[in-house]
Amino acid sequence: MQTDDRYIFTLPALLNILFRGRWIIAAVTALGLLAGIGYGIVVKPLYRASVQIRPGIVAYTDQGAPLRGWVREDIVNYFESSLYWQYMREDKRFEELDAAPIVRAEFVASAIQFMAGGDIITLTNLDTDQARSGAILESAMASFNSQGFSDTLSSDLSLTRRGIEVRMRAISHDIDLVKAKEDKVSLEIVQMQGEQKLIDYERKKLVLDLKTLSEENAWRKRAAENALVEVATATKRLAAAEAMLETAVKNEKAASGSGEPAENQDDPVGEVLKQTASREQAGRVGDLLLTVNELSNTIYEGGVKADSLLARISANEQEMKRLGLVGELVLAKRETDNQQKIGDLRIQLEKELPHERSMLDTDLQGERVKLDIIAPLEQVGQITISDKPVRPRKLRAMTILTILAFFGSLALVLVREYFLVNREEITRPTRI
Repeated sequence: MQTDDRYIFTLPALLNILFRGRWIIAAVTALGLLAGIGYGIVVKPLYRASVQIRPGIVAYTDQGAPLRGWVREDIVNYFESSLYWQYMREDKRFEELDAAPIVRAEFVASAIQFMAGGDIITLTNLDTDQARSGAILESAMASFNSQGFSDTLSSDLSLTRRGIEVRMRAISHDIDLVKAKEDKVSLEIVQMQGEQKLIDYERKKLVLDLKTLSEENAWRKRAAENALVEVATATKRLAAAEAMLETAVKNEKAASGSGEPAENQDDPVGEVLKQTASREQAGRVGDLLLTVNELSNTIYEGGVKADSLLARISANEQEMKRLGLVGELVLAKRETDNQQKIGDLRIQLEKELPHERSMLDTDLQGERVKLDIIAPLEQVGQITISDKPVRPRKLRAMTILTILAFFGSLALVLVREYFLVNREEITRPTRI
C-alpha cells in the first residue's frame, strides 16, 4: 500500500512480493543447486595425507641421552618455502606435477609436545591421487634428511655416524674374537678327550706291566723251586759220593798196609795215591773226588740261584705293589684333573662365551639402533591418508550453493521490486 507517496513494507506485502517473484526464486535456487552439482562433478577429489614429525637425533651425550640438532622454525620454514621441490622434481612419481606440491607444516602446542623430544610438527598435503599424497610427504621428508646428511663432515650428525660405525666395527671384531675363542675351546676339549683316551691306554699298560711282573714272578718261582729240587738232589748225591769216597779210601788203606808213618796221617788221600801201585784204583778214587767237588759246586750254585730268584720275586712283588698304588694314584689324579678341565671348558663353551657373545650382540644391536635413529627429522607414527576425499565435499557444497542461491534470489526479488516501485525516481534525470 502507498501512503504519502512512500512504500511501506508489511508482512503481507513482503509475501506478495516473494509470491510474484517465485519463479525467479525457484530459478536462481535451481541454478545454485546445479552449480553445486557441477562443482562436485568438475572439481577433482582431494585426499589428505598427514604425518607428525619432530627434530631428529643428531648426537648422544656420554650418558646416552639424545641430542636434537634442528629447531622447529627451521623445519617449518623449509616446508613452507617448498625447498623440497628441487629434490622431488627428479622423482618419476611426480612427473605430472607442474609446480611444487603444497606441504603445510603446522606446529600446535598441545599435550603431545610434552612427550620426550617435543616440538611435534604436523605435515599435511592435499592431492588428487591418494597414494601420491602420501608419497609427497615421504619425498619431502627425505629431501630434508638428504640435505641434513649432506652437511659438512664436521657436523654433529656426521661425527655421530662415524663414531657409531667405529664402535660397531670394534664390537664386530670382539664378536669375531669370541667366535675364535669358541673354536679354540672346542679344540681344547677334543684334545683333552684325546688325553683321556691316552690315560685309559696307560691304565691298560699298567695292567699289562703288572701282569708281566706277575708272570715273571711265577716263572722265577718255578725256577727257584727247580733249583731247590736240584740242590736237594745234589745234596743226597753228595752224601752218597762222600760215603763212597770214604769207603774207597778205607779200602785203599787196607790194601796198602796199616803201618803208616805219623807224618802222613794228616793227608790220607795223598798217602794212598802215593802208595798205590795200581793206576785203576787211583783213578777210581780221583773220579769219586771229582764227583764230590762237582756236586758241591752244583749245590752252591743251585742255592745261589734259588736265593737270587727268591730275592727277585720279592723285589717284583714290591714293585707290583708300588706300581699298583702309585701308578693308579697318578692316573686317577690325571684323569680327575682332565675331567675337571673338560668340565671347565664346557662351561666356558656353553655358558660364558655365549653370554659374552650375547652381550656383544646386544651392544652391536644398540649401536645399530642408534645409527638407524639418527636423522635430521624423526617421524612420529605412520603417514595417515584419508579413505575418502576431503575436498570437495559434494553434499556440503550443494547445500551451501543452494542456500546462497536461495537467499540471493530473495535479495534479487526484493531489489527488483524496489526498482519497479521507485523506477521513476531512480530513472528521473537529476538537475544539478
